[in-house]
Amino acid sequence: MASVNGEEGMVREARSRRVARHSDTELALRAISIRRSVVELAHRYPDVPFHLGGSLSCAEIMAVLLGDVMRTGADGTPWEARDRLVLSKGHASLALWPALVQCGLLSEEDYGRGLFGDDAVIGKQPKRDVSRGIELSGGSLGMGLGYASGLALAARRRGLPSRVYCVMGDGECDEGSVWEAASFAGHNRLGSLTVIVDANGLQLDGPTAQVLDSGPLTSKFAAFGFDVQVVDGHSVRELRDALLMRAERPMAVVARTVKGKGISFAEGNVTWHDHCLDEDGYSRAMTEFAAAEREVLRDAE
Repeated sequence: MASVNGEEGMVREARSRRVARHSDTELALRAISIRRSVVELAHRYPDVPFHLGGSLSCAEIMAVLLGDVMRTGADGTPWEARDRLVLSKGHASLALWPALVQCGLLSEEDYGRGLFGDDAVIGKQPKRDVSRGIELSGGSLGMGLGYASGLALAARRRGLPSRVYCVMGDGECDEGSVWEAASFAGHNRLGSLTVIVDANGLQLDGPTAQVLDSGPLTSKFAAFGFDVQVVDGHSVRELRDALLMRAERPMAVVARTVKGKGISFAEGNVTWHDHCLDEDGYSRAMTEFAAAEREVLRDAE
């Protein structure tokens, strides 16, 4: 894990704030479980294309945030004092739903209703439902950071201890509204705000550096007044250590990830940005997830 400009104003309370709820092994297994659920949901609707690549790349981010970092309100934290999660890259909602089930904000019954129909609670994009921890409806990229900044400012004015976490994509950072919101957050020194960029290097039309090279995200966030950390986005330990840090200014955690992570034929393959999953792909994915679980357990021995 590398610090970009983070010593200034950084208050390192990662270890002392509280004891971790889960071990590294447990969090790694939770991430694999999220990936399995992503693929199972897509398999349930074989004729519908899903944003599999970006959902798979952020599995560890979701597992660590909702499993070990956030005070969700389902863990005994008073509801108004809970932390907030804004999934700005709403097309990755397939990774959000199982993570919400894991932490107790979404019921198995609601999850089992599926993605479509009058009684569906979940969907291809998030639909705002604060009672279930869904703070923002998705669909249009570039909206989440502005909303998250507003939540952080509101918490400050109300004297709440709530922290706000905003998960974005690196392709999403092409949107000008992202940088307007970053300017607002930096100017107001919103120290309770943490942005996590799922930097998998690919977007709908190809590599982010080729579609629109917006320069190094680390330097840009730093220029807007953020403390910045760069981590391996598939290391639950690096993610947890970075996300438990505290600063007087807003934080940006740039998580280097692999699009389609966990499925060999989807990793780094832009085709799987939005794609249908056939029976063969499903079977191969399930086999690879089982092997990944065995590897995690073997490493833990």
